[in-house]
Amino acid sequence: MPDPFSATRCAHIAVVGAGWWSQGWHLPHLSRNYHAQITAIVEPCEAPRSTLNPDLKTTEELQKLYAVPVFKTFDEFLASPEAEQTDGVIIATTHSAHYEVGMKAIGRFHVLMEKPMTTDLAEADWLAQAASKSDHIFMLNNTANFRDSTEKVHNMVKSPCLKPVGMLGYMAAALLWLFEDPENVGWIKPTGSMQGNGFGLGQMSHALAWLYFVTDLEPEKVCCSMLHSEKTGADITDIAIVHCAGNAIMSIHGTASMPFKSYFESTKHIHMKIFGSGGVLSYGGEDQHPESGGLRLELFDGTDQHLPGFYFENYQAEGDGPESLQVFLSGCTGTKILNAADAMIGRKVVATLDAMYKSAKTGQFEVIKPFETANEIDYTIYLFD
Repeated sequence: MPDPFSATRCAHIAVVGAGWWSQGWHLPHLSRNYHAQITAIVEPCEAPRSTLNPDLKTTEELQKLYAVPVFKTFDEFLASPEAEQTDGVIIATTHSAHYEVGMKAIGRFHVLMEKPMTTDLAEADWLAQAASKSDHIFMLNNTANFRDSTEKVHNMVKSPCLKPVGMLGYMAAALLWLFEDPENVGWIKPTGSMQGNGFGLGQMSHALAWLYFVTDLEPEKVCCSMLHSEKTGADITDIAIVHCAGNAIMSIHGTASMPFKSYFESTKHIHMKIFGSGGVLSYGGEDQHPESGGLRLELFDGTDQHLPGFYFENYQAEGDGPESLQVFLSGCTGTKILNAADAMIGRKVVATLDAMYKSAKTGQFEVIKPFETANEIDYTIYLFD
């Protein structure tokens, strides 16, 4: 992708949600990034807790550390002078709160929202509709979508000989420690209208967002089987067939059941294949180990091109943030960007996962409702007072 920092103005960012991901990634990244300035933190709990990080700072400690005000609610922030100085917000709340905060933020700020966009398909529709009417950026933090190699794949797939007819997506991770721990309620237990919870929502959202960006396909129906943990009930292995518009078929396989060795050694294994009328494009390797794989293009005319280096998710805690954050900050200052994980991609992911969980229960293909046009949804009735 082009250098996102052609603009020199600093982006003023508020962080909504101060849980383990914000404290371990978003806030430190922003504080070390010369192109960002934190304007405020929103966190309702004075002492945030997480089973994934028992040493989270209190809101009082965060206020002193980052020298910014902390608000208990998003409404309090909206009424503050800091909101007037803010260009964009990072929404890193619980998944169930994404919709309410997102609807209040869209149209007033640029938005970078953690994935998945929501856990409710209707809410995803309303967010996508609101984003489509806004002249502000709405991005999902699917970091793999913003890698340079992903843009290369996206451009290659535009070639007529690689018009997608079949896709294979495989993601394996050593995450049983996460999905088989009963204390990790937010990762394993469905709430509200959720059809299920586990590896699908927690991890397959990355793979699906990548596939939908590089192929531009529209999912139509899904058949899925899942294996669930006997300890928690969370899905830990998911296998699905996704029929897409244009007679294209996607096969996706995800599992949390890789052996865990260490955080450095036990990275995710990713393998993506896109079959077209003139050949196949393959991209795979071990996440966080670029030397483990790369990109290969094989065509029926004898073309066989290799591009070494595998780059997928970027969840490094060090430094000034992943490519997705850099692009977001650039967009907040007015630079034209490629939004590789917009609200429509987020909606496709939520719709696919919703159908996967339903299909796993019914044993049948589940049809995905087409995305409705702006005139067919009055999303304003779902705004909060």
